[in-house]
Amino acid sequence: MAPHAQHNANHFAKSSEHPADYNKDNYGPTHDFELSLNSYTRAAHEPLRVHVERVVRQYFAMLGDETPTDLYELILKQVEEPLLSVVLEQTRGNQTKCAQILGLNRGTLRKKLKTYDLM
Repeated sequence: MAPHAQHNANHFAKSSEHPADYNKDNYGPTHDFELSLNSYTRAAHEPLRVHVERVVRQYFAMLGDETPTDLYELILKQVEEPLLSVVLEQTRGNQTKCAQILGLNRGTLRKKLKTYDLM
């Protein structure tokens, strides 16, 4: 991956901006509170795929002419880690229940938990 694209990938992966702060009209967190609240409320009811599409489009816009690599892996890591974390939290650490909810076998779950240092 080109250095510029790698920097942008790292920024994308660690961004503190919440994707729900943006909508299709390109309103950002700098607009007045009411507009931001309306955008957030509307975005909170959108399907996950809409949020993912928005963030991927922003990522490509941020890259400009750069061509990213390993984008699939980057996106999966960004979704998988919080998914595992929240389900594990909801099951109070019960890996068997967590694996059942996720539709994974327990061995696969444990491998993923180790990958993200969630054990």
